Amino acid sequence: MIKRPLRLFSAEEQDALVKVLNRVDALGNLWARGFEVYPVDLDSRFVDKFNYFKNELKLVNAKRWLARVHAIFNVSVRFTNERDMGQGVFIDLTRNALRLRWVIKGRAIVIQLTPSEVKYIKERLSEGGKPKLARAWVDGENLYIAITFEREVEPIKPSNYRLVIDVNSWKNGIVWALINGGVGSMGRERPDLGYIEMLYNHVTMLEHKYGTLRRLGMHKSLYGKRLWREIKATRRRLYAYIRDFAQKAAHKLVMKALKYRAMVVIDDVIEESRRELMEEKLPNGLAKAYVLYLRRFVKLLTNQLAWYGIPYEFKRLPSTICPVCGNELTQLPNRVMQCPKCGFKANRDEIPIKWALLH
Repeated sequence: MIKRPLRLFSAEEQDALVKVLNRVDALGNLWARGFEVYPVDLDSRFVDKFNYFKNELKLVNAKRWLARVHAIFNVSVRFTNERDMGQGVFIDLTRNALRLRWVIKGRAIVIQLTPSEVKYIKERLSEGGKPKLARAWVDGENLYIAITFEREVEPIKPSNYRLVIDVNSWKNGIVWALINGGVGSMGRERPDLGYIEMLYNHVTMLEHKYGTLRRLGMHKSLYGKRLWREIKATRRRLYAYIRDFAQKAAHKLVMKALKYRAMVVIDDVIEESRRELMEEKLPNGLAKAYVLYLRRFVKLLTNQLAWYGIPYEFKRLPSTICPVCGNELTQLPNRVMQCPKCGFKANRDEIPIKWALLH
């Protein structure tokens, strides 16, 4: 994902990006609902790309009315001396630059790529990936460009290892175990809860101050505006931290599966984690932070597993049913579960792993 503040562009480029990309967003929503779109005021190639990638953007009927298709561009890369064929997005790795076309007639908007963005693109290319399409949109004060790569991959033949991943809230962490007849190793991927709570408490304190100003009608004062900017900046720090952790945790687990050629079993009952947080009676905002980007984590995980040809499956692995006798477990303090029938006792996070061993 390439993200750039709009203020980095010229006034002409800012105006064109906001006007054109928002217009294409609206047309893309109509197109997703099944309408024919003929935008006379836009480059016709946007519609061509909607139709060309139609099979890649299938949506169930329930989601069509809320779909955000975004502007779709074809894309090519110059790694050494490949020709620029005039695609909507042209990535020039010889100059570490991206050219965004079709937005301003007759010229491209040039974006310099950061070292980390160049590294990511080169890694995908070195793995045999080819750029398939790019999407661009404006959200708030930023321009976003997402590039999709694809490659032909043969599914790996799994070894006797299985990597079991139990997706919990960030408060309890993503529990994993490497199994080969028994539990070879086990771990937990959990962000810094103290840092998350610190940011949440800071936002809450600022929001209380801002609410007081709003009730007094002073929220548009210089102090009120400065307070609102600080609230937004702190929220962004919180979201960015959890999002970055989700990306790193997914990549770490995929690399572990690849190393051992392990079949991956995923239990992603996120609603159960939500209920568990509600039972703990945490503040509503903090509970939301603890489940933030869990769906994104699962999506990143499965996308990367598919990229490397690692087989995976979703399987329900209960944490409240006794793996010995099948009776309902009773929860004790500190997330310890005990069976009233056979006396089995274990930490709640270990029980899904024991169920995986039974399978």
